[in-house]
Amino acid sequence: MPPSGSPRPTLRDIAREAGLSLAATSLALRNHPRISAATRLKVQQIAKRLDYHPDPKISTLMQHLRAQGASEYRETLAYVSSYPSYDSWNWMPHHDYYLGAAERALELGYRLDVFHLSAPDMTPARMSRLLVSRGIRGLLVGGFDTPGVSLDLDWGNFAAVAFDFSLKAPLLHRAANNHYNEMSSLLERLSRAGCQRIALNANSGDDAKVLGLWHSAYLRHQEHLPRGRRLPVNFSPDGRGNLRAWMEKVQPDAVVSAGSGDFCVDYEKVTGRQAPSDIRYVNLNIAYTDGRANGIDKLTPFIGRLACEHLVAQLQRNELGLPAHPQIISIEGRWVEDFTEWKKEREEWRARVRRKIS
Repeated sequence: MPPSGSPRPTLRDIAREAGLSLAATSLALRNHPRISAATRLKVQQIAKRLDYHPDPKISTLMQHLRAQGASEYRETLAYVSSYPSYDSWNWMPHHDYYLGAAERALELGYRLDVFHLSAPDMTPARMSRLLVSRGIRGLLVGGFDTPGVSLDLDWGNFAAVAFDFSLKAPLLHRAANNHYNEMSSLLERLSRAGCQRIALNANSGDDAKVLGLWHSAYLRHQEHLPRGRRLPVNFSPDGRGNLRAWMEKVQPDAVVSAGSGDFCVDYEKVTGRQAPSDIRYVNLNIAYTDGRANGIDKLTPFIGRLACEHLVAQLQRNELGLPAHPQIISIEGRWVEDFTEWKKEREEWRARVRRKIS
């Protein structure tokens, strides 16, 4: 460490000692794959010995220049999708993670390209080689359809942020909804509105993907109720099992839908009858409803933007490889009363972002 009061070490000092150009030294500090691993290590050891830290004002200036230089080169980030093609998931609610992240990437001077893990002949090893060959260092890892997934990429070459909790290994930084608080606040809202028998119909696989947090919050709420008002959860793999018999048994005055579905829609598909009109319906993800339910806006575009910001910050700090202490960015969604207005605003935003990133 330099003595107190001595000049602050600069990139030029490191380059001079390493015998490299300023450009090569900068790339080595950022773990760029164009520089050999041995040279990167040498440069980073010199920087550590000199106690070099990037000037935050310069970093801010470079970020500004990237954002302003729309016609200049933009470093590419990768959105790693578990699906075989873009068309197989671009209609799903969580597609807004990608759109929000892609919009923010442009604002920060980057671009975000999509790569598909389930594309024909794709393997994790091939995906790693493809990303490295493209000079990509930053990954946003989309969610998976099943819980407990492991993904064996060459993580030492990348900084990464995952969405939600379906990826079990490795442990990455992640951006997710605060599923427990969302369920708790929704149940409290229904209770304040006078609902006495609040029932939960849940997709069991989706509840597993969120670590059982929906179920946990519901059971916690039930603990404070008289025994006669504690209702059994209706769990099924697709959220459509045993609907009619369960409804007749629990006699709810409100039904909460949790997972990739909506009670009103599913009830009619299963029974051929309209859902009872004297019951209040709410959904933990308003995007799955058809307007008959109120619910939670999961703020997926905002979560996508935050994930992108966290990823870019890692790259600016030269933090590649698996994190020693993975962090979770946790966002609680907002209550939506007017589904029609919410849907209109969402579609307008989607169209605007698609034009911007195309």
